[in-house]
Amino acid sequence: MIRNDLQPIIKYLQATATDPFPRYILKKEMLRETPTDSDIEAIHDSKWYSQLATEQLSNGSWGRFHTQDTKVAVKQRFVTTEAALRRARDLALGKDDTVIQKTIGLMERYIRGEERWMDNDEHHYGWEVAFKTLIAANLSLFDPANPLLRIKREICAQNLSKAFIGDTPDEVIWESENIKNNEILLKMWMVYPIWLMQNNEFLSDDLQRRYLMWLWNRKGGIYYITNIPPADKRSLEDRDFIQWLAGLENLSGFTLFPEMINQGISDHLLYETQRLMTEAIKLPAAHPIYGHYSESWRTGNARKNDMILRILRVLMKC
Repeated sequence: MIRNDLQPIIKYLQATATDPFPRYILKKEMLRETPTDSDIEAIHDSKWYSQLATEQLSNGSWGRFHTQDTKVAVKQRFVTTEAALRRARDLALGKDDTVIQKTIGLMERYIRGEERWMDNDEHHYGWEVAFKTLIAANLSLFDPANPLLRIKREICAQNLSKAFIGDTPDEVIWESENIKNNEILLKMWMVYPIWLMQNNEFLSDDLQRRYLMWLWNRKGGIYYITNIPPADKRSLEDRDFIQWLAGLENLSGFTLFPEMINQGISDHLLYETQRLMTEAIKLPAAHPIYGHYSESWRTGNARKNDMILRILRVLMKC
């Protein structure tokens, strides 16, 4: 059931968003309808899909997975495979898409040890384990039920349970347990364990709630995504608004996310969306890739509408 206060926003976008990806995202995520063959054909003809498909290598990667190769001869739009996967999620591409299927196969081979990554090995304890963890975390965003993820997801939940004595985790316990298991070896406030904790059948509601509350108010934010606490609201004109919104996006897969965002954040986002629909708002500088759904921002209200759509995707998780 879609919230009544979101219906006018959906109707507004249905009337104003005409390009392939905004229509596709609206149908898939807001109307909860299965995209048709013509919908898929339309997004495959989009320049945004073409950017992903044309730079993808035959093994399913876009070059290095996590670390940029600054000496690469040909300049690429997607400097790492991880950056391309982030864009694919941004465009609501799922595991059944042909581009994503290739990369899922590659990530599975990485985890099984059947293929070596192109990233340079960092010769320190635990680097390979940590690298497989971040690959597993990326895989979990597209295929959370993949059996190759079960051990890491279970150990993440177990170690988090041991670290949470009260409402604040003991990071020393988390790290010592990770060393014992030799499966995770990443900080609990990095985005990768956070991804592995979402849609995690081994995580109790009580533990999820405490973990989310801690992350929600953590002064350092979410490492690799934002240094702003999700609880620290930002307005549209704020130069950090998009970074703050990205923090919410990366927590929205938790089943208890509505409990957090409905404590004032959803009302704030709804107000900001209504301002976008009725006022002339000067938006902060945009990322050159992420958050672009319309084919061009040069005409009409395309950029404004894309921002409305991006916020609406978060509000739909309420």
